[in-house]
Amino acid sequence: MNSPNLDAAVADTVFTAFDFETTGLYPPHDKIVEFGAVRFRGETVLGTFSTLVNPGIRISPEASKVSGISDAMVAGKPLIDATLREFMAFIGDSVLVAHNAAFDLGFLRAALQQCGSPDVRNPIVDSMAVAIKAYPRRQSYSLQNLVAFLNIPPNTAHRALDDAYNCMKVFNACVAELSFMGDLPISEILG
Repeated sequence: MNSPNLDAAVADTVFTAFDFETTGLYPPHDKIVEFGAVRFRGETVLGTFSTLVNPGIRISPEASKVSGISDAMVAGKPLIDATLREFMAFIGDSVLVAHNAAFDLGFLRAALQQCGSPDVRNPIVDSMAVAIKAYPRRQSYSLQNLVAFLNIPPNTAHRALDDAYNCMKVFNACVAELSFMGDLPISEILG
C-alpha cells in the first residue's frame, strides 16, 4: 500500500469517509454490525461500500434503538472476517475520514486484531476536529447538528452509509471554509 503524500492538496487527494453501526459502545466487547463508506475526491464520489454483518453476539437494545438494526436483520448476514477484507480493499491507500474518529477507529482496530489482520496504516482525519477548526465556538459538533448548521439535506441518521455521506459533506464544507482555493495540504487537517 502506498502512503498518501501529506503535502498534497486536499482537493487532489482520495479520501474514504466511513462509519460503523455497532452492538454497543465498547470495542473490546461490542462488534460492528454495519459498514458504510464513501470513497471521494472533492465533491466526486468514486465508490461506496455498505453492508450488514452478523456480529456473532446480540445487539444491545440501546444500540438497536439508535440504529434501527435488529438481531433478525443481521442473522443471515456474513461474519465480519470476509467483510473486513473487502472493506480494507475498498479503502486501499486513501486517507480515512470519520466523525469522532476515535470511536470508529477503535472498532476497526479491534475487528482487525480479532481477525488476525494488520492494523490500519492509513492517515486518519477526524471531521469533528476539522469542524472545530472551521467553525469555532459552536455548542455542538455532533454530526447531525453540523448537518443542520450547514444546511445539508438530512438522510437516515445512524445508518452507516448515510452517516458516511454526511461525514463527507461536513468534511468538504469544513475544508471549503478553511481554504477558499482548495489548496489546503492534508497535513493541515490531520489530528
